[in-house]
Amino acid sequence: MYTKLDKTLRMTYTEASETYPDSFIIMQMDSMTSDLGTILYIGDIENEMISLLMTIDAPYCGVLIGLNHQRSLGGVVIGG
Repeated sequence: MYTKLDKTLRMTYTEASETYPDSFIIMQMDSMTSDLGTILYIGDIENEMISLLMTIDAPYCGVLIGLNHQRSLGGVVIGG
């Protein structure tokens, strides 16, 4: 299940990952090399978010992984 954010939340991808640690985040970056962007959707199922991403007609969008999901990748701690 996913939620479209009505308010405009602009932050870096690191801040987004920390703000929504248990979610997958669709974020539109300002450019290909920018760390700053706008959060469009948050959700809890990765495959669903990837499918939703394919329907969005906006440049520089991608799916980010929340901090808690990153920490559970094979027991390797990322960030901290």
